[in-house]
Amino acid sequence: MKNAWRALFVVGLLIALFGVGIDYLLPGASPGLNLPQFLIIAAGFLIAAGALLMPRLQHRPRRPGRANKALLKVLAVTLVTLVLLEILLAAWGRNTYFPRQIPQENVQEIPWGICDELGCRKQYEAVVDACAQGYLSGIRCVINRDGFGDTDEFVVADDFPLRDRILIMGDSYTRGFHADVGKSYVDRLEVEMPEAVLWNVAEPGTATNQAVLSFAGIAPRLQPHLSILGFYMNDFPENLVPKDMSLRLVDDAGRQIWVSRYEKDRWGNPVVLPEDTVNAYLAVGAIPPASGLERLIGTTHLGTLALRTLDFVLGVGEDESFERQVRLTRQYLAQLRDQAAAIDSQFLVLLIPQAWDLESPGEPYRTARRLFEELKIPYIEAGDVLTPADYTDHWNTDGHQKVGAYLSECVVAYFESGKLSDCGSVVMP
Repeated sequence: MKNAWRALFVVGLLIALFGVGIDYLLPGASPGLNLPQFLIIAAGFLIAAGALLMPRLQHRPRRPGRANKALLKVLAVTLVTLVLLEILLAAWGRNTYFPRQIPQENVQEIPWGICDELGCRKQYEAVVDACAQGYLSGIRCVINRDGFGDTDEFVVADDFPLRDRILIMGDSYTRGFHADVGKSYVDRLEVEMPEAVLWNVAEPGTATNQAVLSFAGIAPRLQPHLSILGFYMNDFPENLVPKDMSLRLVDDAGRQIWVSRYEKDRWGNPVVLPEDTVNAYLAVGAIPPASGLERLIGTTHLGTLALRTLDFVLGVGEDESFERQVRLTRQYLAQLRDQAAAIDSQFLVLLIPQAWDLESPGEPYRTARRLFEELKIPYIEAGDVLTPADYTDHWNTDGHQKVGAYLSECVVAYFESGKLSDCGSVVMP
């Protein structure tokens, strides 16, 4: 075959390059050449050198089938080389991309969550039982019969037409994580407005897509005058995946494991993890393969090199993935804005910064502000009153109280005048 030697030459060079770059492809590899790495490079150069000798065959008298024999030689040499490389890499002792044996962990799902037309939340009876047994405590045990973290039942009272009504949506910050029970920023707002009706439908680990569902299901009951969304930077990536309750797993020792049913592939698209193996993989901290073919490739050492290379190459495309996150988030924000306007409810966003955004706002934070301005959504920046000392993982109790007082000033001003613009802390696009 006329160009067979060129193909084999390229294969040899690629194998040599794998050997040179293996430190960058396998996390934990030591800098510098070691014996297995040297053998990979040497094998690649030998194949390339052998390929350079193949053109001499073309000067011999042509006989029937010579091209096919040359092609078979290329395939045979390549196959033998790949097998030898796989053996050498296996002898090196490095882990494959996926474990060859699926971890045998005895884990069970704890059925605490439910997802339906109201969004994702907890099952009331299951959480009450879990709290009684000591699985849950503190803020996680605050729940109403609709499954949301609110001490009030979402039942319409006769005096609702005479009271100010507020609906609050968000994630774990708005739910009050890391604040003492009764001391979250939402609790502080309730203290400042004791005559108002305030329903909190925040759910940890959710994003703007969850808020759209919860608003559609709960707002018709409450008919809120003011709808507040606590927006955190995790909303961007979380909006990429379908909204489904995370799995709660527990092993024989009672250790709880919190995982998700979904992963994003290398191109940023959501994939549903295989139900029959997801628990076993995630229980030991291993990301499961998205398909049987990917697992087959990733259980070999050469396949591991290929997948690591693909991860490395596609890593430069993260900006494109963020662009998709922004497009989806924009759609969900616009939906919330329009849903609120449809029932004559004022929409306000509380912009929740990450700790490092306080000194130098990152791209997600800057993008969030840009989206609110483009969509003409009023917002208030919680970072105006926070310091790094107010953060643990989430805000601590002091941080919650600061934000609650800051937000309350604007909410009180709104209900007194009917205009958010009367509060100087609100950015009115």
